[in-house]
Amino acid sequence: MSKRKVSVEDKIYAVNLYLEEKESQWRIADMFDVSLASVQQWIRNYESMGANAFTLKGNKKYSKE
Repeated sequence: MSKRKVSVEDKIYAVNLYLEEKESQWRIADMFDVSLASVQQWIRNYESMGANAFTLKGNKKYSKE
C-alpha cells in the first residue's frame, strides 16, 4: 500500500467516527486509503494526547528534572 498523506482534520474526523462507534477501524482504513495500523496509531495518539497529537512535530522535549 502506498503512503498517503492524510490531513489533521481528516485524522480527527476518522478517530471520532471510530470513537462514536459509527465506523469500524477496517472501514476507516478503507475510506482514507491507509493501513489498519495507521488508523490504530491515530486512535492511540488521540486517546493519549488529544487533537494536539496530530499537530505536534518532531520529538518530544523533556526537561532535565
